[in-house]
Amino acid sequence: MANYYEFKRKCIFAVSKKKWVLYIVGLFLGTAMGIINPLASTHLEKNNVGNLYIGIISSSFFLFMSIGSILMDKRMRNKDIKGVMLLGALIAAGACGIFPLATNLFLWLFLMVIMGFGISADMVGVQTMLHNLTEDNTRGIVSGLYSFCFAIGFIFSSVTGTQLYVYRTWFPFMVPIVALILCPIIIRFNFKEKLIFPEKPEGNVLGKVFIGLQGAFLYGFTETTLITLYPIFLLHEEYVLSYLGYALGIFVVGSIVGTIPMTYISDKLGRKKTLIVIILISVFTVLGIIIFNNFALRLIFSFLSGAAIGPIYPLSLAVTVENLDKEDIPSGTSLFTFAYGIGSTIGPVISSTAMSLFGNDYIFSVCLLIFVVFLFTVYVKRGKYEVKPTL
Repeated sequence: MANYYEFKRKCIFAVSKKKWVLYIVGLFLGTAMGIINPLASTHLEKNNVGNLYIGIISSSFFLFMSIGSILMDKRMRNKDIKGVMLLGALIAAGACGIFPLATNLFLWLFLMVIMGFGISADMVGVQTMLHNLTEDNTRGIVSGLYSFCFAIGFIFSSVTGTQLYVYRTWFPFMVPIVALILCPIIIRFNFKEKLIFPEKPEGNVLGKVFIGLQGAFLYGFTETTLITLYPIFLLHEEYVLSYLGYALGIFVVGSIVGTIPMTYISDKLGRKKTLIVIILISVFTVLGIIIFNNFALRLIFSFLSGAAIGPIYPLSLAVTVENLDKEDIPSGTSLFTFAYGIGSTIGPVISSTAMSLFGNDYIFSVCLLIFVVFLFTVYVKRGKYEVKPTL
């Protein structure tokens, strides 16, 4: 009973101070992201663009989301965050509307760059606002609820986007336009006061957030590798096409199921400790996907991998900001988005190279190596990054 009341109390804190508004914004951001990158690749393939160019154009989205996030930290100081998010949303929405109408390879690349750059303002902005409003003892569950809403929007739009694309090629691209424009509008109507980023203080923020950044990079690297290459891995294993959706779907379900419980537990047991445990579990669940040839077992390990890997994003975000003063949080969330974007950019490229050089079974070899490097780094640096005690 005591645990129930504690959970209820944390849930109340997790939605107080209008944090629920930012969860809705996260839902719309996920909806936009679930259309832009996957459907852009589909659109390019339908227009007979080669795989190499599709990979370059798709990766440019994450690359410039990373670059944009760093620029946000440098340029948005002493500016109203609501205005910065509005500008980023309008830029990304405009590029998204032009994308299905374009026919030139370089224009497609330029538009993806603009979309990644614009969305970075909203990603950094909403995560900064969220953790400025969050109490230290609920950072894990707050990050988990935000990631949960983001994932729901992403799944919904990625599933429905292909259906809408069959109806009209331009129609699904209207969804992220609406979603992106709604984000700053919702914030403006619910936060009447100006939300100013403070002047950037002197100090070594990177040293305080290094472990969280490793987690963000690891998550981006692994997530995009799974989404882009796991179906290819299964095709090479001679599974029928209908099985591919099941494998990815069960991974996503596992990710959703695992996120809130693990982030809630992290607020009680320690976020860094919980992050280490789930990354250690991820090593074994990913190995299970590779080792076992039985499809039912692969589905089980796909679910377990989702349940372990899914919470890495919110936990890494919580670890990134938990030791920061409020004026440092914009720098922390900017660096976090940068690390996530870089991991997402290079994950499929490096993993596909490993598959080409060493064989199909090496699809997750680099992911596993990064997991081990993370665990080794945390072990070596143990005690250097002390966390604030949770209540």
